[in-house]
Amino acid sequence: MSGVVTLFKGSPETPAGDSFLAFVADEDSYQVARAVAGEMGWSGAAVQRGGAGDVLEMLGHDLPPPKLLLVDLDGTANPFATVAKLASMAGPDTRLVGLGSANDIDLYRDLISAGASDYLVKPLAPEALHHVIRQAKQTPRRAQPQETQPGRLIVVVGVRGGVGASTVAVNTAWLMAHELKRKTALLDLDLHFGTDTLALDLEPGRGLREALETPNRLDSLLVASSMVTESDRLSVLGAEEPLEESVSFGPAALGALLEELRGTHEVVVVDMPRHLLPANRPVLGSAEQVVLVSELSLAGIRDTARMMQVIKVLGGPACVVVASRAGGSRKPQVDQATFEKGIGAKVAHLVPDEDKTVAAATNQGKAVAQLSPASAVVKALRGLAMQMADAQAPVKKGLLGWFKKDGA
Repeated sequence: MSGVVTLFKGSPETPAGDSFLAFVADEDSYQVARAVAGEMGWSGAAVQRGGAGDVLEMLGHDLPPPKLLLVDLDGTANPFATVAKLASMAGPDTRLVGLGSANDIDLYRDLISAGASDYLVKPLAPEALHHVIRQAKQTPRRAQPQETQPGRLIVVVGVRGGVGASTVAVNTAWLMAHELKRKTALLDLDLHFGTDTLALDLEPGRGLREALETPNRLDSLLVASSMVTESDRLSVLGAEEPLEESVSFGPAALGALLEELRGTHEVVVVDMPRHLLPANRPVLGSAEQVVLVSELSLAGIRDTARMMQVIKVLGGPACVVVASRAGGSRKPQVDQATFEKGIGAKVAHLVPDEDKTVAAATNQGKAVAQLSPASAVVKALRGLAMQMADAQAPVKKGLLGWFKKDGA
């Protein structure tokens, strides 16, 4: 790539800052792009051989981006993350168009949600390239994103059914809202059998399905009206859709919903069924943490290891492994050391087996910390909640603190 950067710095026909710049890897696309560039009267340096890495290097050297940027994404490990980075570095005045061999509608939606203006499928046709050039001239430029820090995105996944992932999601969200004073949103993506609203004795809202199935109608008003509030700092978004009706949604819709939630909350906890992971790789790429919940068993070892591997492949962050129902009256199939050796990683948190405590809270529709704040299970979940929120333990005022306050 050093030759590319040298060309940009030293060539009398510097492509950076031109109206059009293309980096394409294959010969056919190169010839088509050069022909179209010539027809438009652009310089011969406007079309280069290369891909996304070359463009990232160009932008990394603070060279002015073009008004229309065509980038070959073939060979890119994570197109969504790459396009998001390119769009951020290029700025709102650049129309970014992806080019690749994959003819996949989900990939197209991912790239659009990441900041691309369009995506062209190989073989590159002159008519298609002319079309995006015309569109670039007619489309108003992207709005400059506001300099606001989005809320932390935490994804909670049970590696197997019945391991208590929803219990972990609900109670850590409650602890972050009530004890850590974070404005928190809890999103339950099991639209048929989700239990997050039920666990807090709330009626599910009416708009989650509409928000996911018709993302073009999604706005802050729809999201706000779809949520139910447990308190001033905790809101829950869930559903109980009829079992005879199927519900399907793509990663672009979920990404748009999460963007809305992260814009109005400090922490967003997503209770995600494990079967939805492969179809929602952009969510993993945006998450600060993925919490994997498992029991200490042979099947747990197998499924945790598999989940960690697929999350890595899909571009997610390092996983936080939680062993639920550890200890207590029921002896686990394997001990912690054997489990950790099997998954090749440490267990970050052990949630004790306190079925009676959890069951009592569930039956009353309350968080466990409301009924048994000093229980061992709450102490474990409190530690996890602090890690999820990237927070320090709240400072407790003792008598000395009150005396100092009174005497100040």
